[in-house]
Amino acid sequence: MKKIDDIQDDELRVIGHSITSDTGRKSKAKLWALCAGVVIAVVVVVAIILTGKSEVGPVAEVFDPSAAMTPEEKIIETPWLGDYSDTTGRAYTEHIQRTVNDIVLDIYIPHNAQPQLVIGSPDIHDERIVMTTQAADIRADNGKINGAFVLAGEPKAWGLSKKGYVAIIRDSVHIGVADSSPLFEEATETGGYFFRQYALVDNGTLVENKPKNKAIRKAICDRGGEIIVVMSQTQESFHDFAQALEDFGVDNAVYLVGADSDGYYRDYNGQFTQIHKNRKRVEPKYKNYIKWVEYEQECPPGLS
Repeated sequence: MKKIDDIQDDELRVIGHSITSDTGRKSKAKLWALCAGVVIAVVVVVAIILTGKSEVGPVAEVFDPSAAMTPEEKIIETPWLGDYSDTTGRAYTEHIQRTVNDIVLDIYIPHNAQPQLVIGSPDIHDERIVMTTQAADIRADNGKINGAFVLAGEPKAWGLSKKGYVAIIRDSVHIGVADSSPLFEEATETGGYFFRQYALVDNGTLVENKPKNKAIRKAICDRGGEIIVVMSQTQESFHDFAQALEDFGVDNAVYLVGADSDGYYRDYNGQFTQIHKNRKRVEPKYKNYIKWVEYEQECPPGLS
């Protein structure tokens, strides 16, 4: 029998105690436990990173609904002021009041009527007219219309004078600000209307004007697609009146002849009300108005 230390040159022996089967199983169990612990630790770390957990606690997720909206969906529609529940097609003007920046505003909303320009005072006995008020200014030197003016497709005056404009094309009112507008030519070509006045609000922002005096102010406005006439009850500066219109949510506004300029309207019941009486005995030849007249036929869809 060979001795333990009798090792040949071509032999390899493992020195130590032999490992029993139980010991091997325990070592393998410890190894698996260690591996499992490492895996669990890695999973926990990954979970913390993914959930944003830290020593300061969980981070609340902020949801921005506008981030998932299209540009069209981001546009906030301005609720219209008028009552459009009537389905009879009756032509009339709705009169309401609002107070903005301590300025009381009379608001006139024509319904089921087409806008037009006219030279000369409209007939107060013409019940088809539901609203009328002066439009473009008259020059003091020669009594002619100040700025470009188109009457039923016929140019009556030319010139810039003021940057604000109102164009009526196929019964649709366009209010804007521009040195030169293609709507002048379009009004001429389509039998439409066009006039110039002071710009008050341009794309939701007030426009400053040079005159600093105070007077009763009046404007034709586009507020969320609704065309309205707004008049102050008190004498206001251009700035304060334009600021009130901006704060009221008006998108575009152009001045109308203010002060004690005459005009009138008819309500739903046909009641005739003068805004200001015409006290002048001699009328300027080119005194002009914007008026809303009852449609001769059924009101086209979407127009009011």
